[in-house]
Amino acid sequence: CVCVVSVCSVGPSLTSPSFSTDIRLRVRAEYCEHGPALEQGVASRRPQALARQLDVFGQATAVLRSRDLGSVVCDIKFSELSYLDAFWGDYLSGALLQALRGVFLTEALREAVGREAVRLLVSVDEADYEAGRRRLLLMEEEGGRRPTEAS
Repeated sequence: CVCVVSVCSVGPSLTSPSFSTDIRLRVRAEYCEHGPALEQGVASRRPQALARQLDVFGQATAVLRSRDLGSVVCDIKFSELSYLDAFWGDYLSGALLQALRGVFLTEALREAVGREAVRLLVSVDEADYEAGRRRLLLMEEEGGRRPTEAS
């Protein structure tokens, strides 16, 4: 299941939405190993090879779907370049992943998966970051050229 989270702003609140850029953050929890579950839950006794392969494929698909722990997609608005760059730095260093582990890998999830190992995957598209960075740089340049109300 994919849950889309509402947009949250990072940076000072500006009256115009044109003073921000969106970055999409994707977070997914998944089992580290699917082999044992597939070995236990997939088998076919059909004599024909094609029918047996279709059975196994259908059963494997069902097992993998039942093990889907879901994902979260979050569009984050950045209105300042420094916040965007700090976010990107945290993503590249792994600090963002570490921070999100405590939020997504909860005790309830651990109880639900039992003894199986679960990993958290976090991704931010570099093209989104680069486009957002260019946009914020352009907005900063345009903001510096605008006449002030006093002039």
